[in-house]
Amino acid sequence: MKRIRRIWQTLFASISLTIIFLSSTLTASAEVPYDTFSVDGFGQTIFTQPAYEPSEVLATDIYVTDESGESVYSSLKQPQDIFIDDNDEIYIADTGNNRIVHLDQDGELLREITLPDSPLNQPSGIFIDDRGDIYIADTGNKRVVRLDSEGNLIKEFGPPDSKYIDEKFVYEPINMIVDRRGFVFIVSRGTYQGVIQLDPDGEFFGFYGTNVTEVSLMDRIRNIFYTEEQLRRQVRLLPNPIRNIDIDHNGFIYTVSRDAIEQIKKINIRGENQWRDFSFGDNINLNFLRDRSTAQSDEEEGKPKTEITDVTVDKNGIVTVIDKASAIIAQFNQEGELLFFWGAPVMSGSPQVGVTKSPVALATNSENKIFILDDALNLVQVLKPTDFGRDIQTAYILTQEGKYGESEEYWKEIMGQNALFSPAYAGLARAAFSREDFDEALELYKLAGDEEGYSDSFWQIRLNWFQKNFSYFANAFIVIGVGSIIGARYRIKKRKVKKKKRISLGTWKDIQVLQNLKHAFFILKHPLDGMADIRYSKKGNYLSALIILALVIAVALTRVYFTSFTFQPIPPGSLNAGSILLVGTVIWVSWVICHYLIGTIRYGQARFLDVFVGSAYSLIPVFLLGLPLALLSNIMTLSEGSIYSFFTAVMVIWCGALFFWMVQALQNYSVGEAIVNILLSLFSMVMLWVLIFIIVGLSSETIDFIYTLYQEVTM
Repeated sequence: MKRIRRIWQTLFASISLTIIFLSSTLTASAEVPYDTFSVDGFGQTIFTQPAYEPSEVLATDIYVTDESGESVYSSLKQPQDIFIDDNDEIYIADTGNNRIVHLDQDGELLREITLPDSPLNQPSGIFIDDRGDIYIADTGNKRVVRLDSEGNLIKEFGPPDSKYIDEKFVYEPINMIVDRRGFVFIVSRGTYQGVIQLDPDGEFFGFYGTNVTEVSLMDRIRNIFYTEEQLRRQVRLLPNPIRNIDIDHNGFIYTVSRDAIEQIKKINIRGENQWRDFSFGDNINLNFLRDRSTAQSDEEEGKPKTEITDVTVDKNGIVTVIDKASAIIAQFNQEGELLFFWGAPVMSGSPQVGVTKSPVALATNSENKIFILDDALNLVQVLKPTDFGRDIQTAYILTQEGKYGESEEYWKEIMGQNALFSPAYAGLARAAFSREDFDEALELYKLAGDEEGYSDSFWQIRLNWFQKNFSYFANAFIVIGVGSIIGARYRIKKRKVKKKKRISLGTWKDIQVLQNLKHAFFILKHPLDGMADIRYSKKGNYLSALIILALVIAVALTRVYFTSFTFQPIPPGSLNAGSILLVGTVIWVSWVICHYLIGTIRYGQARFLDVFVGSAYSLIPVFLLGLPLALLSNIMTLSEGSIYSFFTAVMVIWCGALFFWMVQALQNYSVGEAIVNILLSLFSMVMLWVLIFIIVGLSSETIDFIYTLYQEVTM
């Protein structure tokens, strides 16, 4: 308890320091023209200090020597790609000028590559391999060229020749990477089959990293009900093409595309995606930054929510992507966990350092600086890591390498700067877990929103407690067993039972409300007969139904507040009993009203009292199983999650079955009629809520109109 108290004291102090720190750095951070965010373990977007700050602008003063020997200004024109080699030298695919611009570390021009003997035509991609050879995606000429470090042509890679490729295949290479084996991976514009993979000799090896076909709900319905002939007439569903590609030092290949799913993929050598179902939009709340930009909405432009144009991986495995549609830059660690994302409003006028208008590509150098290529401003924005961002990257790297002790100091420093940055708690929790301080790890994992880590810590605590107290359980089991045997031998055969005095109101059997409550449990054994007795034998009234509802509400609230964090990972203090009670009451009352009205229209025989009582009695499984499940969850871990999920499903299905049998018995419906009645009742509930919403909205507008009219008259 002392340790836990110390954790909360440290947390309070850290939050206080964070508030002071943030308020004191508002002026200092005003020079950074964008906001920086992260996401905590509960999926909530949080503000952070800037992880990167503007450093400089490059490629704005390029001068080349013309034929007469004079130095002529030659700006970039619609550049499409940027690459930084191991010497931190910069290569830019200057698409509009049909050249490759080679700059030194400081952004000074070293040379321009144009291939006079075989001129480039709209080069869109650039890559430098470990040997220093230069690969250029010469899009206009439908080829990829390989040059040596001096710029001499070594090889051309034209359209792949294979019987497995359709004759109508269009080959327009826009980027490529080369792995250590010499295999070339080419991204061709509009190619839905995936990345074109060539062996070191340039022979077609196959398609790689194909995207998953997006299938909508309507498509699934068509596949069920349409005939084969109708399906053949439908437009064929194809995967979205890959937009760009990069490779890290470990050989993992990263691709980006417009897909709603798997927008960013980390692919191993076998073509398997390591970041399954990864969605850029799911990790990042785009509204935070779109509200600050002048970019039009999706409905106005008809564009996808995101338009990721490039991905790059630095030497530490930190993945950075850029979204052209919203000018958002985001960083992820090696496991795909979001570190930061930031962006800035697109302003008219002269360019501002650190603000991009149309980011199209990016790269990182050995100092982890980010170089962002803008094809509208025709320049390169350079961002450098802040101390805060550098500490977080270092802490993540040490944690992933298993150096929890070394990372702990960094996480503490980060938490001291920003106590709202919940990933710091996850890092501290891993450090505490590694030194077997499971109690502290348990609390820290909860603050971090990591239910898996919380479950693992609790498993260790439970194991240690059981090992410590095993002897007591064993002795108690032996004593109980021996006592049972002895008691069975000397059991008294006859017992005298004292007659109890009758209470003045008669036995409990004479109390109607108790009889009705007993009938609620009778329904569990005989649902159809029990529900019919509500209508024809008057085995229920409003009082008994309200008592059942009160018990169900009490159990439901207990379940919400006392279920273990392992099975209910929600932010501490976010639960609101009032809202939970209100939502549950509205749904239940709406069901009772709508079902009764639909029943009267469809010749049902149930009275309103019958529907009210039957709907209350149908919730008995919640009363029976809800509380035990909540209590058991506190001694269970995720490894026993299937047991918890099974009984939760039993509770829900049991309630649903009772509601169905209630409709069938009270309304005297057949199975088909009961199903139709339930569907109509649910539809009526939705319509009722929509109607109430409209009425409330119109009422507020009417009140405002009357008040405005009153002010005009009285002026």
